[in-house]
Amino acid sequence: MRIAVLTTGRQDWGILRSTCVALRDDARFALSLWSGGMHESADFGATVKDVVEAGFVVDEHLDWLSSADMSGVDQAGGALALVGRALAQRRPEALLLVGDRLETAGAALASTLERIPIVHLHGGEETEGAFDNALRHAITKMSHLHLVSHFDHAARVRAMGEDPAHIHVVGAPGLDNLQRSDLSDRAELELSLGLPLKPPVVIVTLHPATLGIDPRVEAEAVVAAMDAVPATYVITLPNSDPGGATTRAVLLAAAQAPRRIVAEALGERRYWGLMRIADAMLGNSSSALLEAPAVGLPAVNVGNRQRGRRRGASVIDVDADATTITNALRLAVLPETKARLHVESAQGEGSSAQRILAVLAAWQPPSPPSKRFFGSGVAP
Repeated sequence: MRIAVLTTGRQDWGILRSTCVALRDDARFALSLWSGGMHESADFGATVKDVVEAGFVVDEHLDWLSSADMSGVDQAGGALALVGRALAQRRPEALLLVGDRLETAGAALASTLERIPIVHLHGGEETEGAFDNALRHAITKMSHLHLVSHFDHAARVRAMGEDPAHIHVVGAPGLDNLQRSDLSDRAELELSLGLPLKPPVVIVTLHPATLGIDPRVEAEAVVAAMDAVPATYVITLPNSDPGGATTRAVLLAAAQAPRRIVAEALGERRYWGLMRIADAMLGNSSSALLEAPAVGLPAVNVGNRQRGRRRGASVIDVDADATTITNALRLAVLPETKARLHVESAQGEGSSAQRILAVLAAWQPPSPPSKRFFGSGVAP
């Protein structure tokens, strides 16, 4: 099967990597890897280099993101045009997409217009505080094969009228990184970051909540909590969503204080290695709800961006209020907080890539890629 995989930045490469390795090494598949958006932008660290350093050949470099403050409409439109052009030229049998981002929705629309079937990872999830929620569900309705991370998400995709035979629970492939033997240890992290990782160590990842409050208000509340709780803070910068430039500016200013370092992107080796030794996470990233529980890492989740997503006992939900965040962060960094958490994940144990390959090997991409609605009370 000739399958194209689109990766647009650090936020999805850690999810896609294990599946791409498996596809590349399996003679039943011909992988065509495409890089776009934040991966190709110097403003976001030109992280396509991480893909190449992982041993992959990138067949398409789709540079639709010209600056960190480019509008969401322009980003989605650029993805639509460039992905559409690549699809028209290469004609893969399927396009694999992950998640819910605005450029991913543009790519899904391009695939629909080019009549290329879509394989969708991580459908059926909920993030009510961001317009990603609507985009994710729209991508689901344009997709033909649904690889979801949990049975609850499968039920939601079925409720949207998708064919139950084409919905498969494969777990969260990002958790496959747990099985890697090359994750960075403390010494390597301290050397590469140029900062002693004196406990407590807190990973900070904050993105603009696109359906929430002013991103500056949320970012300044998070920084006020950082100022109040002594710790070593490793700050990763936000994505290209509208409002990201504001959040970025606040975090860059905050990073000038002692015991703080800012990184555009850590890469999955360093990021997962850092999660293994960290004491807490702070912000509003899906990583705090999906990946942190797998390493028993307490997380302070700020605001409504991730409202509706599954969460475990390791997550402390707080409003975007400096005092509330501070109190939660003080609790999260206590050694006894982490000690009482058991390593858990309801969305996989690190073998998703092989499940995905088994599903793809048994799947026949529809040609033409027509669909019908499945549901009770609906005539066939």
